[in-house]
Amino acid sequence: MRRNSLADCTIQSFAGAYGNIGYMGPGLALLALGERAAAPVALIVCFENALHFIVAPALMAVAGDEKRSVGRLAGDIIRRVVFHPFIISTALGFAVAAMQIDQPVAFQRFIDYLAQAAAPCALFAMGVTLALRPLKRIPAEIGYIVPVKLILHPLVVFVALTTFGSFDPIWIEAAVLLAALPTATNVFVIAQQYHVWQERASATILITTLFSILSVSVVLVLIRAGYLAS
Repeated sequence: MRRNSLADCTIQSFAGAYGNIGYMGPGLALLALGERAAAPVALIVCFENALHFIVAPALMAVAGDEKRSVGRLAGDIIRRVVFHPFIISTALGFAVAAMQIDQPVAFQRFIDYLAQAAAPCALFAMGVTLALRPLKRIPAEIGYIVPVKLILHPLVVFVALTTFGSFDPIWIEAAVLLAALPTATNVFVIAQQYHVWQERASATILITTLFSILSVSVVLVLIRAGYLAS
């Protein structure tokens, strides 16, 4: 509708569909729903991240400026997906866990320190971008991305889970709660990686996070009242 490029539309779509399930999801869901939410939350984090980290490089490969044959385009998509650092690290993590390989204590502590630094570093990078390039006006795209992320996304999840199949209420509540979370900082990371929509991505994260105080509170009230369990 706004005649944006495919690359811009890709980041906008991620901003409206990729919630902060990694940093906010587990702690919030386990605190609000209890230990029974551990399984659905873990599956949501794994599958949603895997899907996004496959779709992002695939769409960016399609959005390339140069003209390529179908075979070369398919090869570029496969290469970007297979060699994407998020995909490689996730695959290696699954492999190590499946084979139950014990890590040396020193190496494990080093990895733990890196993992703990991931979220602060991502937030710091986003903050620096906002500070160096402050917004002079609210992007027009915010007008539809915010309601899509905070209202439409959890509503679609609720309708899908209550319409297709018979799920335990805890699965529905966990899914809707995680869908109501604000845009993930990984959207900014992906935008920065491909040099597309960076400042607006960081602004979207900031604004959806502010408005999510209200939207997440509403979802928690609905969960406590039992409306999502029906």
